[in-house]
Amino acid sequence: MILATCLGLLTFSSTAWATTLERLDLQELVVNSDAVVIGQVTRIETELDERGRVHSIIEVRVDESLKGAPGQTVTIRQLGGVHGDIGTRVAGMPRLNVDDQAMLFLSGDVHQAVAVTGMAQGFFRLALGPDNRTEFAIPQLHNINLVERVSPDELNASRLQQVAPAELHRQAHTLDNLRARVLDLVQSQQPARELP
Repeated sequence: MILATCLGLLTFSSTAWATTLERLDLQELVVNSDAVVIGQVTRIETELDERGRVHSIIEVRVDESLKGAPGQTVTIRQLGGVHGDIGTRVAGMPRLNVDDQAMLFLSGDVHQAVAVTGMAQGFFRLALGPDNRTEFAIPQLHNINLVERVSPDELNASRLQQVAPAELHRQAHTLDNLRARVLDLVQSQQPARELP
């Protein structure tokens, strides 16, 4: 009986990882991003920082820019990856692979190394649908707990509550539809021009 109980505990004692992030909807992703691109991962390298943590340096060929002026490639630098026999995995970080096609929301100077806005919230893997013609943008939320701020009151100046993913992250979207929504939001951010 004791052996069965111990085995049962071992069975259910797997390591659970998760990251808690403030939920971002599409408008918040666009507003908080310096660039939004559609492109393909062409190269991934890793390096160790001074504390022995692995960082991935991910090169993305830009096929289309929806916001910002990133040039032909952008470089993403993020914590996590495998370097020799050392591996670091960060729950909530985008998991990009060479040859992945993606829509990426990026923060930082696009002429240097950038980060994916909202961690995995800013990464949509592209894939062809069943008709082999329609491209879909598929959200990549894994191991993420999402929260939002609750209206502050006198007793709790900063309270958070767990929430479900935004509509954006609950389902796949046709790439054409998501592209149009992003472009509309980018356009709405532009200051109005005065007529002469």
